[in-house]
Amino acid sequence: MRRIRTGWVVLGAAGLVLATVAAVRSGAPSRHDGPGLGGPQTQQAYALARQEFGRLSGGDWGGAWDLWTAEGQRAVPRAEFVRVNAACRPALGVPYVIDGGTAAGAEEVRVAWHRGADSGTDSVAWQAGRWRFAPDPAVLADYRAGEAGALTRLRATGSCA
Repeated sequence: MRRIRTGWVVLGAAGLVLATVAAVRSGAPSRHDGPGLGGPQTQQAYALARQEFGRLSGGDWGGAWDLWTAEGQRAVPRAEFVRVNAACRPALGVPYVIDGGTAAGAEEVRVAWHRGADSGTDSVAWQAGRWRFAPDPAVLADYRAGEAGALTRLRATGSCA
C-alpha cells in the first residue's frame, strides 16, 4: 500500500475549499436553485412575503396587489382593491413579522406571520419563473360580493382603523 504525504492531502483539501468558495461566490447553480424549501428560492419567497407585507402596512395597496398571483389578480381588480383599502384603511405602520414557513410542495411556501395581536398564514406560489403572493381565500371571498360587500365585511370585523 502506498502512503500519501500529509502535505499533498492538505494541499488537495485547500484546493477543494477554494473551488467551493469560488463556485458559491460566482452564483454557480446548486441543488437548491429550484423552487422548494431550503435554498435561495425559499429565501426569495420570504423576501416576496416581506415585500407584500411592507406594502400593506405602508399603505401601498396597488403595489401589494401587483405582487399577487394571476388567480388573485383575476379575482379582485386592482382598482377595487385600492378603493376598498383606501375607504377602510387598516392601521398603517404596524409591521407584519414573519414567524416562519413551511414548504407546501415544490412550488408553494406557507408563511406564518403576526401583526400586533393578529396572526395568520399565507402562501407564496412559484408562477412563471418567480414567486407571487397568493391572497388568502377569505380575502378573495370578501371581494366576491363586490366593493360594497367587501367594505361591509371589513367594517363588521373591525378591520378599519
